[in-house]
This record gives sequence, structure tokens and C-alpha cells, in this order.
Amino acid sequence: MEKVIFPQGKTVNSYYDEKADVLYVSFGEPRPSEVLDTGEDLLIRFDPKTGEITGFTVLNFSEFGQEIEELIGKEAVG
Repeated sequence: MEKVIFPQGKTVNSYYDEKADVLYVSFGEPRPSEVLDTGEDLLIRFDPKTGEITGFTVLNFSEFGQEIEELIGKEAVG
């Protein structure tokens, strides 16, 4: 894969599965995609033909949210 293209002008759809603690985010209409596993509880979905990102999945989302809150809190204080 040569490059990844961020979608522009696409509708953003999201769904949080509380039981599984997974956040799903899609750009535009669902379509066949391949997955890039970043190894950090983040899966990036992309169209292999165009390189356009079609969405992403955040595993263990509640932990991710806590990390963001901590980072924001440190920046507000610092």
C-alpha cells in the first residue's frame, strides 16, 4: 500500500457496543475493506483499491477514553 487517504465530505457513523467495549466508526456507506491492526487496540479499515480510510474500530474503548481524560486534565493544569 503506497498511501492512505483520509475521507472528505463523508458522513460519519458511529456505534458503541458497551458490552464488548468497542467503538466502531465508519465514513460513508459500508463497503468491503481491509484492516490494518496498529497493535494499540486500534484497527483502521481501508479500501485496498483506493487507499481511502473507510473507518476504524477502537477496542477497549473505555480505557482509551480514560487516557484521553487524563491527558486533557494534565494539559489543563500544566
